[in-house]
Amino acid sequence: MSTEPLTGAACARPENQTLPWVSENASPLARARMARVCTTCPVLASCALEVATTDTTAGFWAGHDRTVPDLPEQDTLPGLEHSGVAA
Repeated sequence: MSTEPLTGAACARPENQTLPWVSENASPLARARMARVCTTCPVLASCALEVATTDTTAGFWAGHDRTVPDLPEQDTLPGLEHSGVAA
């Protein structure tokens, strides 16, 4: 992923850097934590656009686990329906 459009990403904050963002075997708990981080991210839309326009097949990006290809795409991230923010 390019870094310029994602400056300020919530996943890059020191308190979130230990989460397994690029792991191919993140636990369900870790995926839930990462999804929560994504819901507060100021560059979520840019991240989603970057992932949609590149061949990203692993890791957790824009609120989705890209490593699990069998999951259908979601219209929103868990918890976003309460914040008024769309993915």
